[in-house]
Amino acid sequence: MKKLVLALGLAGCCAAVYAQEVPTREQATQALQNAMQREIQAMNNQQGFDAPSATNMARSLEVKSVENCTAAGQGVTCDVTTSADVRGNRREGKHRYEFYRQGGRWEARLPAS
Repeated sequence: MKKLVLALGLAGCCAAVYAQEVPTREQATQALQNAMQREIQAMNNQQGFDAPSATNMARSLEVKSVENCTAAGQGVTCDVTTSADVRGNRREGKHRYEFYRQGGRWEARLPAS
């Protein structure tokens, strides 16, 4: 019985360590840029959608910080401070994004709008 309790404790410890793995700023930037490009492709055929401005914003997106990460499903949810050029103005904002690993690299899910 003691061995079972010890094994469960170690499994919980290892799961907690694994859940704390978070993307670096560079990995988060790439993951968010990829997610935004997927969204742009999906919205490209909508009337009135400004694809060139959206593409420029996605390319200029830079992650300033990744903080307050918590385990979420198969990944982590983090508060991310970003900076991007929006129609010629540099804007900074903080949003919560979900990051997960796929094919050895970090991917991101954008919040539903």
